[in-house]
Amino acid sequence: MILDVFIIALVLSFILKKRVYYLDTVRIKLVYLFVVPFVIQMLPLNQRGFLMAISYGLLFLILTVNRNLRGFKLMAIGSVMNAFVILLNNGRMPAYEPFAKALNLNLTIKHVFVEKFSARLLLGDWIPIILPWGRRFLISPGDIFIYIGVFIFLLTKHDLTPKENS
Repeated sequence: MILDVFIIALVLSFILKKRVYYLDTVRIKLVYLFVVPFVIQMLPLNQRGFLMAISYGLLFLILTVNRNLRGFKLMAIGSVMNAFVILLNNGRMPAYEPFAKALNLNLTIKHVFVEKFSARLLLGDWIPIILPWGRRFLISPGDIFIYIGVFIFLLTKHDLTPKENS
């Protein structure tokens, strides 16, 4: 769904007559590493726990190093929430099965279905989302923080002047 979030942010930037602020001039530290956690998460391996720890550790490092950029703190909070529940579930995100079936979503290598709502699912994928163009998802509370952080990053002006050390 992250791709949909980027598309929605771009559309909003046109509707609100805002520029996707200075993405060409914002310095994101370790930007070249951003793709690595997502590639690791897409690997079709059954034993995912250790790899997910590496993936989320690297993602948290990148987000923390860039915490001065607007939205990155929220993205880091959401990533920690997701990492926590994934690591508690052997490297898989728990997804609420009744909602997944209602949305006609299939289980992926990244998910494990949970039949009854419980504490195990609290930070998992249980929030149904149906986008106007028909795409359907279950998202987690952590995803909400990540998506809000992405919107803030893309739709707010960033201070491009380095801060003086006091």
